[in-house]
Amino acid sequence: MKKPLYLLIIWTCLVMGTMSAKQVGPHFTHLNKKQKVYEVEASCGTCQFDMPGDDCQLAIKFQDKKYYVVGPNINDYGGSHATNGFCKAVRKAQVQGKIFREKFVVSYFKLLP
Repeated sequence: MKKPLYLLIIWTCLVMGTMSAKQVGPHFTHLNKKQKVYEVEASCGTCQFDMPGDDCQLAIKFQDKKYYVVGPNINDYGGSHATNGFCKAVRKAQVQGKIFREKFVVSYFKLLP
């Protein structure tokens, strides 16, 4: 009787562990071929673009204006304070999305080499 109970407990723990696992890596990889793709500069808004704020947040320069990004996290594309991280370097990226309330809401984000 104890063996089936132990197996049930182990199985439940495994299932709950896989369900709560955080998805790692970039999530904004679906390109909509009907929307225009823009090439922008991407970096940390506070560290590199001198934007207001206390925290490191991903931002882009789009059409000569700076916008904080809604969607991708600053650490989704590697450590923000790594040698080529967003807090240390300005990177080129391709984006799709819309400006809403002075922020750029991303539907597609791809770093360029």
